[in-house]
Amino acid sequence: MEGTERRENLNMSKESKKTDIRNEQDVTRLVHTFYGYVQKNERLNSIFGEVADVDWNHHLPNMVDFWSNLLFQTGRYKGRPFRQHLPLPIQREDFSIWLKLFHSTVDELFEGERARFAKEISTKIAQSFSLRLEMAGKYDQPREPVDRE
Repeated sequence: MEGTERRENLNMSKESKKTDIRNEQDVTRLVHTFYGYVQKNERLNSIFGEVADVDWNHHLPNMVDFWSNLLFQTGRYKGRPFRQHLPLPIQREDFSIWLKLFHSTVDELFEGERARFAKEISTKIAQSFSLRLEMAGKYDQPREPVDRE
C-alpha cells in the first residue's frame, strides 16, 4: 500500500509542476513541441511538410515570434499568416486536427491563465482561417445547410 501511495504522490507532484506560459523560453518550448506533433501527424504533415515543403528551421523562429507577439505583445511578428495558407490543400476538418493538437500540447506542458488564453486565441485563429478559406471557395464540398425549424 505504501508503494502505491508513493507512486500516486509522485504522479501528482509531476502534474503540479506545470506552470503558466511565463516567458520566451516557454513560448519556444510550446511552439517546438507543437510543430513536432504537427510533423508526426499524417494529414497535417502532408499539407505542411510535403505540399508546402516548409523549412522548419526557418519557420519555427517565425512561429515563436508569432506566438510571443500574441501572448506577450512583443511586436516581433509583422507578417500576414493567412496568405501563406491560401494556396494549400487545407480542408475544414484539418482545423479540428490542428486545434486538438495545439490544445493538447498546451495542456501537456502548461496550466494557468496565459495557457488558457493561448488556447482561446488558437481557437479564434482556426475559426477565422476556416471561414476565410470557405469564403475564398477553397473547400472541396460546400458546408451543410443549417436547418431552420
